[in-house]
Amino acid sequence: MKLLERLKVLFAKARSLARRVVDPFPITPLGLAVIAGAGAALYYLGVKRVDLVVLAMCVVALGVAAICVIAVSLTALALKLALSRAAKSQSGTLSLECGFPTRVGFSVSSLWWVPFVTVSWKWLSPIASVRAVRERRRLHEESTPARRGLYDQVVRRIEVGDPFGIARCAFRVTDPRAVRALPSVGSLKRVEVVRTLAPGEDISNPKGGPDGERADMRAYSPGDPIKFVLWKVFARTGDLILRSPERAFSPAKQTTAFLVTGVGDEAAAGVARLLVETNSLGSKWVLGADGSDDDARGPQQAMELIARSGKTRPEDGALGLGAFLKRHATAGGRIVVIVPATPGPWLDRARAAVSQAGGAGVEFIVCADGVAPVSKQSKLKRWLVDEEPRERESSAGDPLPTQDELRKVCASLANQRGSVLIVDRRAGRVYGDAHRRALEAA
Repeated sequence: MKLLERLKVLFAKARSLARRVVDPFPITPLGLAVIAGAGAALYYLGVKRVDLVVLAMCVVALGVAAICVIAVSLTALALKLALSRAAKSQSGTLSLECGFPTRVGFSVSSLWWVPFVTVSWKWLSPIASVRAVRERRRLHEESTPARRGLYDQVVRRIEVGDPFGIARCAFRVTDPRAVRALPSVGSLKRVEVVRTLAPGEDISNPKGGPDGERADMRAYSPGDPIKFVLWKVFARTGDLILRSPERAFSPAKQTTAFLVTGVGDEAAAGVARLLVETNSLGSKWVLGADGSDDDARGPQQAMELIARSGKTRPEDGALGLGAFLKRHATAGGRIVVIVPATPGPWLDRARAAVSQAGGAGVEFIVCADGVAPVSKQSKLKRWLVDEEPRERESSAGDPLPTQDELRKVCASLANQRGSVLIVDRRAGRVYGDAHRRALEAA
């Protein structure tokens, strides 16, 4: 496997080097064939045999090819100089969201006054889909990143060509602006994973519960039990007031959450972002993620941590979970582990780390963008005809987990004596233990 990976890396480097050597050359293979064929026909048929029809056709073909090559070469040179000067004046940070197109302030002229010339471009780093929107004789860029991450710059490959495919010239332009691409939350609105009524240590009555008597009142917060709402106060004032336990002398214990990376982990990253933005982890929490030894205790730090986890290799998932639980699991409180729905090397590591931390009370959130549909077609037909490929891929281009893979992940995590919550980011739905047990029994 290591030899195969090295060969793939070497092949990718060789391909990139070959492309950079060929890009400045303004004639395409089709253009070379057209010029060579037209030149040969002009000499042997048009001149030697005095075929005026062939002579005229060859002259027109060579003339069009010459115009295309000259126009493309001069336009590419002028465009490169203009874009290089414009890139030097750029500053700031681009804040993007995966799955949603965003205008980043980059635009080029539509070159409507130059004949036989078209312009297009794409992102080489980071990977993103680009759409050019034409407005007032300019093409404005709308970029949609494919994966979350933090990047130091944007590298674009600008390609200038002609409609016939005879000439093409490409070059690279580096935008010095940093990029922060965050995962999308999809159709999710809120995911409740913690209760806001945290227990204290002091008990006001020996016969009472560890929460104390419900003598205090406070405003309702999402996730609070509805049975403790004072409905008479609501009917009189319109405000949701809740009966809460009397104030404990010890602080409430924090929620410990960790994001595990792997194949198809964009949904898990989106759920982690949603938990932070909607304050679903409670008033006191700490968040960790693969790819970083730092811990986040605030929204801004958490967003940076989630974005940075996008550069973690799939085979390195859950490598930091054990050390994170050793640092924070001893403080008590709830432990939430956010994982992808596709099994991988992270699964065994996560189970081992949770077992070493005690295992009991850990809440797993299994996240996906849906389940791959079961195809009843034969293997030959599926290979020849690829129908509805988008329904079998997530927003990041990763294959969707199958029902068997989801069942395997849920069954493995349920054996750790913890609860398992299934979240479908694309559909915006959350499934509890009942759905998980039905999935395992299927």
